[in-house]
Amino acid sequence: MKKLTVLGIEFKDYTVRESMRRVTMYLNNGVCNTVDFITHDVLLKASQDEDMRESLEMMDLLIPTSNDILQAGNVSSRSRGKEIESNLFLKGLLRKISKEGRSVFLLAPSEARLDSLKESLLNFYGPLNIVASASGDGTAGEDDFIVNEVNSCLPDIIIMNLESPYAERFIKENRMKLNTQLIVILRDVSFRVNSRGEVKRGGLGEFLMRRVFRNAADNYVKEDKAEEGAENPEVEALIQSGKIVELGKVSAEENRETKDL
Repeated sequence: MKKLTVLGIEFKDYTVRESMRRVTMYLNNGVCNTVDFITHDVLLKASQDEDMRESLEMMDLLIPTSNDILQAGNVSSRSRGKEIESNLFLKGLLRKISKEGRSVFLLAPSEARLDSLKESLLNFYGPLNIVASASGDGTAGEDDFIVNEVNSCLPDIIIMNLESPYAERFIKENRMKLNTQLIVILRDVSFRVNSRGEVKRGGLGEFLMRRVFRNAADNYVKEDKAEEGAENPEVEALIQSGKIVELGKVSAEENRETKDL
């Protein structure tokens, strides 16, 4: 397990083996636990939304869907990168759910998305014990309807494919009302796989999103270091003495030397 901070969001990254051990605990501890497969755009949204950031940090398990996320948290691990690219945790999770015959409730924003989610799950792994489903897009009054639907069948697991920040808000406000052992937020990217179940690279849209994410992560680190330097009295004293210069500034002597060139 390693602790990461990405765009101001703090979380713990576990290996697949560690994550599966936690899932086993979640399914047997009598408490509603949560798993969220996090993407570039989810983290970018959370970096601009304090409530969403808090909701993410309250999740019991955050699963990166791209190695870029680990790298942004200053974690470089070939083995973890391979686990993420191979979708190993999702494969292990669905295998466990199927093998143990766990009952599953599906939740998506529309009937069409429900059909797509069910098809993706069955194509990705195989038979699952899907006992019921519901759709909701975050409109007023829908939360109570969904909670009642879930509690009427008491599923072991809820698998949802809802947009952020609605997904995080729904869990934050309703997890104590839901009679289930585990809630899993799955993103579309987890199902965009090749014949071996490995995550495929997206097109231009994903390329641009990854670039925006990397730039935002780099800028966050630079700004964070600049703030640390400004708050550090030793660094501030060196700046005042002229022995070092602030980021983006040039000393008078360096300026003269530049003009002489």
